[in-house]
Amino acid sequence: MIRGHVFSRSQAFRAVPLLLFISMSCILIKAQERAYLDATQTPIRHRLREPATGSFGSVTVGYSEQQVGSTREQPLTLSLKLFGPAEIARGETFEYEVQIRNVSNKPVELPWDLSPANIEPTDSHASYQYQTAAILLSAKLEGHRPVIMEGSTLLFGAPSITSTMIKLQPGEWVRIKAKTRALSSNPNDTWPPGDLGSKQPEGQLTASLTLSSSVVTFTPDGNSHEASQTAKAPISSNVSAVQFRF
Repeated sequence: MIRGHVFSRSQAFRAVPLLLFISMSCILIKAQERAYLDATQTPIRHRLREPATGSFGSVTVGYSEQQVGSTREQPLTLSLKLFGPAEIARGETFEYEVQIRNVSNKPVELPWDLSPANIEPTDSHASYQYQTAAILLSAKLEGHRPVIMEGSTLLFGAPSITSTMIKLQPGEWVRIKAKTRALSSNPNDTWPPGDLGSKQPEGQLTASLTLSSSVVTFTPDGNSHEASQTAKAPISSNVSAVQFRF
């Protein structure tokens, strides 16, 4: 007769910490940083053949198939971090960092190349598809007056070129360092605006992430056309309090 092994109560209690350690280790393995990208240092290579014409639409694609307006349904979250003092002056460049995290229970692919040249096929007449991720900062002065921020950080990726895409497993995240500066809609505008009550007014800074998909096609006569589609609503980050310096 084979005797089964029966754990004593003391053995069972000793096993509990081990099981907790294994469980926590599994969680930490799943939730980790996937990659880091410094967009302030990487040189950008542009496409050799920019499409002659283009069209832009707004539809629900990719990550936003589920109720675009509900952040609870979004598989991605975005967080914003500033480097140095939280002060903004017009024309002065400052650096920031965003974190994109997969909070869903399924893998999510993101574009991960700063150079659009890397998603362009070698065949100059071949149609192709690619995706973009646009990271944009927006600022408000004293809570309501918008301040124009320079440009956006664009990431490109083609599903057929795996080196230009990155896959985030559930719980994983990536960080992107970028830079921008505050501008004015008209360089001749008074800065600061004359109706401000303070020379160092408070403000807010937020980041947004918008994913788009594009298709580039060629006609028999050699002309090219690009059609792009983007989600109805971007993903917004936390709000960072800043001070505008004049």
